[in-house]
Amino acid sequence: MISKEELRKKFGRESYYVELFQREGFERRRCRSCNDWYWTTSDSELCGDTKCVGGYKFIGRSVDGGWDFHEAVRNWSDFFEKRSHTRIGEYPVVARWRDDIPFTIASITDFQPYVVEGVIEPPANPLVVPQPCIRFGGKGFNDIDNVGKTGRHLSLFVMGGQHAFNYDGKGYWMDRCIELNFEFLTKCLKLKRDEVSYKEDVWTGGGNFGPCLESFGRGLEIVNNVFMQYAFTPSGAYRELDIKVIDVGWGVERVGWFTQGSPTIYEATFGPVLDWLKGSTGVSVDEELLGRYTVLSGLLNVDEVDNIDEARKEVATKLDIDQDDLDKSLGPLEALYAISDHTRTLVFAIADGGIPSNVGGGYNLRIILRRVLSLNDLYSFDLDFLELLHKHIDYLKKTYRRVDAASDIINDIFNIERERYYQTLEKGKKYVAGLIKKQKELDLSTLIELYESKGISPEMAQEIADESGIKLEIPGDFYVQLGSKKERVTVAPTMDTLLDSLKDLPPTRTLYYEKPYEKEFEATVLKVVDSSVVLDQTLFYPTGGGAANDTGNLNGYKVIDVEKLGNVIVHKLDKPVELKSLQRVKGRIDWDRRIALMRHHTSTHVVNGAAKSVLGSHIWQAGAEKTPESARLDITHYKALSTEEIRKIERIANEIVMENRLVRVKWMRRDEAEKQYGFQIYQGGAVPGSNIRIIDIENWDVEACGGTHLKSTGEIGLIKIKGAERIQDGVVRLEFSAGIPAIEYDQKIDELLEKTASVFRVPNNQLPKTAERFFEEWKRRGKEIEKLRSEIAEIEAREIMNKMKKFEEYELIVEKTKLGIDEAIKIASKITDERPNAVVVLAKTNDKVDIIGMIGESVNIDINGIIREASKIVNGSGGGKGRLARGGGPKVEKTGEMLNNIEDLIKRYKK
Repeated sequence: MISKEELRKKFGRESYYVELFQREGFERRRCRSCNDWYWTTSDSELCGDTKCVGGYKFIGRSVDGGWDFHEAVRNWSDFFEKRSHTRIGEYPVVARWRDDIPFTIASITDFQPYVVEGVIEPPANPLVVPQPCIRFGGKGFNDIDNVGKTGRHLSLFVMGGQHAFNYDGKGYWMDRCIELNFEFLTKCLKLKRDEVSYKEDVWTGGGNFGPCLESFGRGLEIVNNVFMQYAFTPSGAYRELDIKVIDVGWGVERVGWFTQGSPTIYEATFGPVLDWLKGSTGVSVDEELLGRYTVLSGLLNVDEVDNIDEARKEVATKLDIDQDDLDKSLGPLEALYAISDHTRTLVFAIADGGIPSNVGGGYNLRIILRRVLSLNDLYSFDLDFLELLHKHIDYLKKTYRRVDAASDIINDIFNIERERYYQTLEKGKKYVAGLIKKQKELDLSTLIELYESKGISPEMAQEIADESGIKLEIPGDFYVQLGSKKERVTVAPTMDTLLDSLKDLPPTRTLYYEKPYEKEFEATVLKVVDSSVVLDQTLFYPTGGGAANDTGNLNGYKVIDVEKLGNVIVHKLDKPVELKSLQRVKGRIDWDRRIALMRHHTSTHVVNGAAKSVLGSHIWQAGAEKTPESARLDITHYKALSTEEIRKIERIANEIVMENRLVRVKWMRRDEAEKQYGFQIYQGGAVPGSNIRIIDIENWDVEACGGTHLKSTGEIGLIKIKGAERIQDGVVRLEFSAGIPAIEYDQKIDELLEKTASVFRVPNNQLPKTAERFFEEWKRRGKEIEKLRSEIAEIEAREIMNKMKKFEEYELIVEKTKLGIDEAIKIASKITDERPNAVVVLAKTNDKVDIIGMIGESVNIDINGIIREASKIVNGSGGGKGRLARGGGPKVEKTGEMLNNIEDLIKRYKK
């Protein structure tokens, strides 16, 4: 891939020179601070960038009384609508139509790759969209450390997407773009001509790039005007785009902030929500200090400075204040800024089906949720987060009504995540305290490990260190580095060796789509490679969409595997074949297998719809598998399902079956399908191509899907959910069978009940009461047995105590026991509770050696080390924590040698 520096060399003065610059007298200069090229009408030698002019220059100056968040969205949109742009509806922040990114990161994301590559028409041209975007990059939430500190950074922001697609005489290019830009800046934001500057740069993203002009006014970058002209090729070179795109990203919150001139973007954006936060916590700040600080706060940006901590110190020096005092004064307010930002991001994400978890984009949602909890604890805010979340929803839905979809589930999600966080935290606190005392300082890798494995945020680690009197330095870009955690995906090998030989073959005609109920067909052989055969047409469905392939026979050969490579379908036979090119052949599919797969495929859509109706609109398909015997459906959900929820899903699914709803299959243009059905069509994930295959179960479920399906739900027969389990954070797996396998499953359950009833010698309907009676009897007898074991342990303990000898300053017993290892632990516990200076080592031999060691409270030896070393003698391992250790090994014949070494080990492991 060509570097950004190399790309900059490609674009010289002429690449940026537009009509407006000539008409208004803009000159091209080089900034004496950053050395970048920029355009201006003023005499200034600085480009206008925040860091070059020494901070924000608009703070305290309002424009027309200022625009709140909703007015900023409306006024910006109205400006462009009055100038021949169509405002379209915004896309979800969870990018279901993309397989390369989890979130919508910019307004152009809405149109990549299909509109940009000319695969489908844009929804309008030119257009504007006030698109909520989550700042997710190669390093996760790559601005999280900036939020609250710079005065301008947000983890979610509204990008005012201004787009024109240039083809067939439509759209507009750079001259018109900068003309509109200049008009908005000067007429709407009331900037004077000489206050506006345009800085040259190059933009890359989504595989595309082009020159860009960043617009600055009074020390703030308000908008970036991108002129997308090129696409990178797989070889690392680039080519010119057939459709050149105006890709302008206005910071809508920045526009509102600029008009208000408020200390930070947070007051302008969160308005009444932030007011409530301040009132709830009683956080106040030195307004004079805040005013001076916010002018310089733009200099703090982990993306643009080498050391954020040093930059913070520099700001403190300019303010003539100690950095620690600055942090104490502004820390609580900056925490409120971050909390208001992060919780708003969660509201948008959850409304669009995003769930905090430990994988993918969900991992980054969990990062900000836990950061919110950590900041709340660090500053003892005691916030009512549920009220905060609903205040966000109430405020946001004035413009973004869809966030109301989070209302029903956000409480449950937040409470569960909070409980998990504190459970993890409690387990990790002691560990951290011990680690800090031992290491004195924690490096970045240790801090990341603490966060991921123990749930300990850097803020919490800092608090624990303060309690221990140790100063802990937290890297300013901690969350950037944390967010870079990625899943590594390995791709299973396929029949790629055939690809070269298939290049010149025409696409295989897909009879399994045209005639899914046919069982036999004729075709012409196009290619034979060993035991693989390519035909001109086929009824055999290839593996795909989570569904197994068809099997059957082809001219007497068994078809054991079918795979689609590009547009060609390859049939793998059970042995090398003697078929010739252009030979006519007959094929027959295994119909019982095919109809079972069709039932399971259609029932997967039915069950998915049922899960959504029972659990909520946040349910999305996270994975699926269909075999002839059963199916599984992985759904996005934040907790395990109850038995009642499973039964409800099953009942509703079977109601849809009995209603015999039509299953319509149709091919549609992608843009038409999105417009008609919305993004729910991507339940099964991103689907390539300009035309997509839509499966529409009448008034129930609509998805883009490549599988074979039934004509109506009644053909499914029966759906039986066999189980549900939480397979990872944020994902629940439903396992079920449909049709004949469902009936067979029910029959097996009946058979088990009958066998169980015959064992108890009672009718089936009396099994629950009988089982309950036997369970109570079992519990009673268990208690009696436990009581008897305790009495035996008491007697054994007394006998052992009589045999204990004085060793060093301890009372010691080392011997074999005939009791089980659990009883041996009880005996050791009784002895050490009664005798604080006791050391008890007991071994049990059978087909292997088991050994336990326990010490009293007054004994100062490492019993874990002793048992670990002793276990090595019998070729095993051991260890433990606290006063108890256990181990053992397979070498029974060395038991005596092991026990004889205990006294030497005690001497060696004295503390």
